[in-house]
Amino acid sequence: MKDEQSSMSMFAEDILKDYGSFMSEHDGKLKLLRNEVPNSDFVEPSSCIYMAPVIEVNFVGNDSIVSDKNFEESELVANKPLTTLANLCNQCRNLSRKAKRFQLAFQFTDFRLDDSSQFQSFEGAVLEGALVSMSNSMDFFCQVYFLLKRMIVILQNLWRQIAASVCVPVDVNEVHIFAVFDVMAELLEHVVVFNELANQSKISAMWSLYKKWLVTLSNNSGLSSDRFTSMELNGLSVSLVDIENVITNDFFRILLDSLMELKKQLSLNVVNYITQHSNAYIRKQLLDIDVSQSNEYRNYEDPKHIIRLTAFVAVVHEFGIQMEGKLVRSVVDLVARHKQVSINRSVFWSPSSFLSQHAKTLMKSPARTQDTHGPKIHSTVLEKFKLSDQKSCRQLGTQISLWSIRMQRVFDAGVFGHLKTFSQLILTGQSYANQVTVLAVSLINRHAALMTPMTKFDWFVISRLLQYLKILQNTFESNQINFVRFISSLIQWQKQKVLHLLHTTKKKIVDLKLLQRKMNFLSTMKLVEKSIIGFPSKNRLTFTNLALGEFLDNRILPADNQKLIRSIILRANNISNLMRDIRGQLDLSDSSSLIYNYWFINTLVQKEYTEMQRNPFSLQSIVSVSHNLDKSMAIFRGSRCPKQSANDLIIKFLCNHLEFYLRVEALSHLFQNQDQPFQQSALDYRLCINAGSTENGGDYNIIRDHLENYFTATFYNLTTIAPHDWKSYEKMRHLANKVLKLRPMDDHLPKQIIDQGIDVLQIMRNIHTFASSYAYNMNLQLFVETHSKSKHLDIIGTRHVANSVQTHGTGIINTTVNFIYQFLRQKFYTFSTFLHDEQIKSRLLKELRFHSEHKHSKEYQSYPYERADSFLKKIRKLGCSGNGETYMDLFRKVITQVGNAVGYVRLLQAGSKNANFRSRSYKTRLDSNFSSGGSKVHEVTEGSIKEYEKSLGHMKECYSDSTNYFRLLLQGFQPFLCNPHNHHLKTFYLITPALIMNYIDYRVKQKLKIHKKDQSKISLFEDGFAIGLVYILNLLNQQLEFYELGWSQTTTQHLNEERSKVRDILTRQQTATEQLDEKLLQTVAITERHVNAYEHEYNLLYATLSSSEIFFQ
Repeated sequence: MKDEQSSMSMFAEDILKDYGSFMSEHDGKLKLLRNEVPNSDFVEPSSCIYMAPVIEVNFVGNDSIVSDKNFEESELVANKPLTTLANLCNQCRNLSRKAKRFQLAFQFTDFRLDDSSQFQSFEGAVLEGALVSMSNSMDFFCQVYFLLKRMIVILQNLWRQIAASVCVPVDVNEVHIFAVFDVMAELLEHVVVFNELANQSKISAMWSLYKKWLVTLSNNSGLSSDRFTSMELNGLSVSLVDIENVITNDFFRILLDSLMELKKQLSLNVVNYITQHSNAYIRKQLLDIDVSQSNEYRNYEDPKHIIRLTAFVAVVHEFGIQMEGKLVRSVVDLVARHKQVSINRSVFWSPSSFLSQHAKTLMKSPARTQDTHGPKIHSTVLEKFKLSDQKSCRQLGTQISLWSIRMQRVFDAGVFGHLKTFSQLILTGQSYANQVTVLAVSLINRHAALMTPMTKFDWFVISRLLQYLKILQNTFESNQINFVRFISSLIQWQKQKVLHLLHTTKKKIVDLKLLQRKMNFLSTMKLVEKSIIGFPSKNRLTFTNLALGEFLDNRILPADNQKLIRSIILRANNISNLMRDIRGQLDLSDSSSLIYNYWFINTLVQKEYTEMQRNPFSLQSIVSVSHNLDKSMAIFRGSRCPKQSANDLIIKFLCNHLEFYLRVEALSHLFQNQDQPFQQSALDYRLCINAGSTENGGDYNIIRDHLENYFTATFYNLTTIAPHDWKSYEKMRHLANKVLKLRPMDDHLPKQIIDQGIDVLQIMRNIHTFASSYAYNMNLQLFVETHSKSKHLDIIGTRHVANSVQTHGTGIINTTVNFIYQFLRQKFYTFSTFLHDEQIKSRLLKELRFHSEHKHSKEYQSYPYERADSFLKKIRKLGCSGNGETYMDLFRKVITQVGNAVGYVRLLQAGSKNANFRSRSYKTRLDSNFSSGGSKVHEVTEGSIKEYEKSLGHMKECYSDSTNYFRLLLQGFQPFLCNPHNHHLKTFYLITPALIMNYIDYRVKQKLKIHKKDQSKISLFEDGFAIGLVYILNLLNQQLEFYELGWSQTTTQHLNEERSKVRDILTRQQTATEQLDEKLLQTVAITERHVNAYEHEYNLLYATLSSSEIFFQ
């Protein structure tokens, strides 16, 4: 025996070694092929959120289907009852998986009705929208009806097969019956769930309205007859009658009525046989419920056992099968303790009411009124449950972490040397996934059944469990290649072990003296061996479990042989579990409860939990599981799903967090040195940036692309708002590239500096405000703000204009000059209106007559000071403005604003030259021609050369001073202002003496206010008046007339006369013998200072006028 076992082991080892060498060679070929594929550069491995392939290929092995068919036709003829039971059990499991998906879709149908009505404005439209949604769901209701009818057929076939097994000579053991009862109870559970979902849904309440609505539509003569025929209407009415059985009627009662027809075909022996086994099965289920319930609320967390037992008892009672009195009391006590269990968050089911309706004789007293408040529970018990859930969650997290580490070690060491450990780890991981799912669903069902709201921390626990589930899936998905390589080897190894155990067991059974059972056993073992050799599908393994389960009775085989049989069954089921996809924990059939309850998670709670994560891997897992659930839920919810996914939340969170991180890093040089840097909580989310793409509704969301687009838009907007701070945003862009490995696009915006000053474009748009609120200094080439609400005054100089020109380009000069031209047009209109006034024009004509009569006389050397003073006093008598300013003051301001505008043009020209001088480094020293000279160059290169030469020529033109903007401004207004029809403008030079006197008085008063406090609108200089005066004189061609006035001589003569008067007074006081008059001396001193101040201002004005004349030569 030992020699044979060693030879078998050596044979299996040789097969595995050959298979391992084949897989190694195949893996090498795949690597070579991958290296030859273009764009397959090695990328640094990064943790991805969703590592499933973008395109998933699902296929069905046709070979396995053909082999199953051949297997059933040729090999299973010897034991048809077991084969039939196995096939029926497999059909029941397939229907159960399909029923879970249909239940989830049925639950979301009510939500779709709400979605169709929430955008309507009045009640009629709301109702019609809901009815239209019901019409769209008719196809789904038909599928539900066909599914339930198929369940009835399968249940009838199961009962017929059980009844037929009594008359068949082949033994059908109690183990087989119990397996059939299990799948039967599972189908009954789904029938009960569908029945409750339909009765408590909005669809049931609106069904009568829907039928009336359809009748109204069919009777509407406005609809054309070609839309539908009478045959289609009849088919629709028949279909509605069938669907109505699902929607409004008690479908479980329909099931019981169909089974009643089957009851008439059962004989007394069959009834006794079923009675014996059904009582044993109910006893077993009650024992399992009592043993498995560690707490009294366990059935509320997982109500499927009570639903299955109650439904099975109702079916057995309908068959007229006599149940033991003790079992009846146990069942009644069980349903009395659980008055209401939750199917989901909104649908509740009462076991006692169910039995009172379908098994009235079992319930001696009528069912009590349903307690809508659920069982009473103390707050301390809830707190105990909360602590228990948190403890279980932490334990699962620790176990899953250790499991993932062990799994990675096995992969690193090589799986072929650790096949046993590898298989145990796979089964352990699947067990952890089941525990996580059960714990999450139990927590939700418990709160729903106990009518207690779920707190934020409860949702956090569920989210953490979903993270654990995704970590398990990622562990399998990230090692898909290794699993594909080693799972086949593992299955081969397990199959060799099972076949070896079968061979050993068969030899031991042959040696026993069991002649009456030997033939049956050997045929069963042969069939099991055939099923193991073929493809180990679940359908084959169902037959294996049924066939070998018969020999686990102690009365048939010895203990050592039973141990071998149990080992065979365990290893065979492990083969099935090894092929189970771990991703099924989040698909439609295995996690319908998770998908339904995920919809109720508050977005704010999900956002808070997402932002609480301090580990990027945790963020990735919660995003991935949210994506999977969203993708599954979108199938039932449709395209309009207002719930915000975790992927959107994490993208928004990462954008804000990483932007703050970049700002802190860019300004880190401003922070003081930290004494304890290790105590600062630095969060690193850089790994989240490398997350893979997630697909939702045909769109692929990539976190890296979202972040790059966000930072590109943010840096662009911030640079646009604050161009002077462009270096900070450029530094943040550089950090995003170097630290975060992101590549936001360059904004290509013109740059500024911190000392940028007011932008030229801003001044251009507000030139009227600028000309009136800034004072110009011609010598220093700058403008100073006259008054401001802040503590400092703005200054605009050549450097600031050069910065603006360098920011926006030299093209803004021409645009700004055009704006200034429009501004001067408005001011000249005011200027002309003032001179055209009758009060002003008459006085000027009088002065013109006087000047014309006396200018050729020898005594008339210059315009008299007294006449200018008299003219000024007469204008003052005409009135004042609200601010106390005379008309001459207002006219002087117009001249000053014109001069400020002309001075600003000069500043622009100087700033443009300065900017061009800064750009001289881009200009070549030699005047070389970059033309191709006949050589063939690319079109793009030739276009670039032309653009460069064009820009260079423009810069030379701006720098060479070839454009005289002063001459342009003169030429623009001279044709209009020098028009012979404008006679009133020809006397402007005669108002200049009074205007200059007004200006000098204003400047002296301004400088006297400097030493006083709380004085606003004070300026040290105002050269705009001189430039404006010279500009207008040149514009009107009145320079010679102004010089003929000899006003400078008049003012000099007047000041000398005033000074001589002061000296005469001082001389008389010194020669007088009487005592000196102190007050007179003080008055004389003040007068002398006053004369000196006027003389100083006149000298400054005449110097400025002389300098301004240079601009217009």
